[in-house]
Amino acid sequence: MRVRLTRKFADLINGIDLSKAHEGEMLELTDRDAQMLLAEGWAEYEGGTQPRSQAHETPGQKRRWRPKKK
Repeated sequence: MRVRLTRKFADLINGIDLSKAHEGEMLELTDRDAQMLLAEGWAEYEGGTQPRSQAHETPGQKRRWRPKKK
């Protein structure tokens, strides 16, 4: 997943190595690492908006099936 680093408080954040990254830089990370940075407010989705499929989900949340309204 591609995210833009918006803050950098340390070179190692929750096990994610950011020693070579700079604020404003686009990063290609695993979904887990990207979600961690997004949840903590240290990154934003590429382009500044969430992918539509994840717009109403929080990290770790599974989408529930809902019947269509008539």
